Amino acid sequence: MDKFRNLLIVILSVIGFTTSFECYAQTSGKASYYSNALHGRRMSNGQPYNKNDFTCAHRTLPFGTQLKVTNTRNGNTVIVRVTDRGPFVRGRIIDLSYAAARALGTISSGIGYVRIEVMRKNTEVPYRSPNTDKPIEVPEVEYGMAGVCYEFIPEWEKPQEDKPEEVERKVNTKVLPRKNAQKSSGNKVHARPQQQVTTTAESKEGASKSWTDFFKRVKDNVTGIFE
Repeated sequence: MDKFRNLLIVILSVIGFTTSFECYAQTSGKASYYSNALHGRRMSNGQPYNKNDFTCAHRTLPFGTQLKVTNTRNGNTVIVRVTDRGPFVRGRIIDLSYAAARALGTISSGIGYVRIEVMRKNTEVPYRSPNTDKPIEVPEVEYGMAGVCYEFIPEWEKPQEDKPEEVERKVNTKVLPRKNAQKSSGNKVHARPQQQVTTTAESKEGASKSWTDFFKRVKDNVTGIFE
């Protein structure tokens, strides 16, 4: 009896898990995509992100799980592999690589409404191996608007380059006298006091001579009176 009960519990558990997995395997919601600025950065699985690979980010599905993603508006479908965790914004169920979003046609809108299904068979995914240089064939689709991811800075929003300020240079037009001219002018200034001293000495000598002549004449006159 106990064995039958345990077997019944196991069967019911397997059925319940399968049913829940089937319900979870196909989900609809919003999908965003990675910014090109994240190209080369390490993802949650330890590998670098390549914008040309068909990969995606999911909150709970194991790494390596293959998902079929369908754009509900235009019917485009891609198969991607889970390599990262996210998105962590309410209402969004998956983050797609740039190549996958371009194939689905959600680049211009930034966010698209998709339906995801877990692939049970080992479906071939256009996933670039690190050991091969074979390019991936991606349809060439060009759009006029650049996509904006919700949690990353858009690629077109680049910082403005700092331009150097133009400073007006002022030229000093004042001419400074030469040192030789200053020396020569200094010699002239020193020469003037010497000339003044010489003139003063000559005037004093002339004055003393005049007084000598005067006293001599007075003496001669007095001598003439007494004779």
